[in-house]
Amino acid sequence: MMALGRVKCFFPHEGYGYIQHFDGRPVYFHYTSWSYGARVDQSIVGLDVDYDLLETSRGPEATNIRALSRV
Repeated sequence: MMALGRVKCFFPHEGYGYIQHFDGRPVYFHYTSWSYGARVDQSIVGLDVDYDLLETSRGPEATNIRALSRV
């Protein structure tokens, strides 16, 4: 399912972060979940993104993440 949100935080040394879904809930992502060629570093915090939302046994997870805007 396609979803929209904003990157809330990213922990580069651990390789993961969280997107705040527009309904307010946090959604986990791994840096490898970004679209090919995306630069994934601290500068992604605050970006509006769209992504595929997976419901996993550990909770919601984002895949195929694409940046919509730069803040």
